[in-house]
Amino acid sequence: MILGKRETQVLAAVIETYVDTALPVASQTLAAGLGLSPASLRATMAAMTEKGLLQQPHTSAGRVPTVRGFRYYLDQVFRLSPLSRREQSRLHEHILPGEGELPQVLRRAARTLSSLTRQVCVVMAPRQDLARWRQIDFVLLRPGMILAVLVMQGGLVSNRMIQMDESLNADDLIRYGNYLNSLFEGRTTTEVRGEIERQLQSARKTLDAYCRAWELAAQALAEEEPPEFFVGGASHLADQPEFTDLETIQELLRLIEERSRLLELLDKTTAGASVSVNLAEDMPGIAGCSLVASPYSAFSSAHGTLAVLGPVRMNYARIVPMVDFAAQILSQCLKSRS
Repeated sequence: MILGKRETQVLAAVIETYVDTALPVASQTLAAGLGLSPASLRATMAAMTEKGLLQQPHTSAGRVPTVRGFRYYLDQVFRLSPLSRREQSRLHEHILPGEGELPQVLRRAARTLSSLTRQVCVVMAPRQDLARWRQIDFVLLRPGMILAVLVMQGGLVSNRMIQMDESLNADDLIRYGNYLNSLFEGRTTTEVRGEIERQLQSARKTLDAYCRAWELAAQALAEEEPPEFFVGGASHLADQPEFTDLETIQELLRLIEERSRLLELLDKTTAGASVSVNLAEDMPGIAGCSLVASPYSAFSSAHGTLAVLGPVRMNYARIVPMVDFAAQILSQCLKSRS
């Protein structure tokens, strides 16, 4: 469906006014700005209602855009504008003040973006399975108890407690760590797991001197760790007129708390390489919501996700470029840590 020039102008005007006010838009409100009579506008708005782009909550009320109307606007009318230098500087200053450990940076990004957009912001740390090995260290805590510290390129860190033969000493652990690092630096966790399985089978058959190094590595990567999530601004849900219903807010809070469901949603919405806008129709079970999401990464094979969650009535002209630029900042941060 392609709208004519007048219908496109009216749809854009209705949506932009509705985003600002959260109220049904009457023809009289738009008449002066569009240079059309209220009667002409009412006829155009009625035709667009029949096409499913607008709806009228009450007979005497104005019109509000439907999800279909928002989707048409985003696909056919909306154009991404770059952020001003001032806004770019503000995001840089708030997300990377002195940097710090990666979790601190991601937490700041969630808090900063939620503050600037007045919406909920979710940041998913990069997935470990496709992250690239940088270094592993084994620390002897006490006889038989070892801490494995695996550092990935980009700053991801995985700590795991391992129980092993009490005869292992600190020198053995340094030697095993150096051996594994010489083999696996720059390789993904998925690749390393496959190699560990093959080497363990071979080492056990030949009594390889590094058999225990392989056993340590196997335990350090024994289970796939789900990515960490950082959420900012959940309290902003209550500020939205669309979410005044208690059941709706509870459903959104459950989504935020149920990390497996949130992970599935973010995986679906960031299949591409750039910022995406996913409306309620793209996200079953989350009525009346929109998700603006973008991947960030130091490498093409492994990425995290930054997203803003709010009502379909979002100020996309402001939020989309913010999400896009914040993702670029996080990508630069990961690259600087590689």
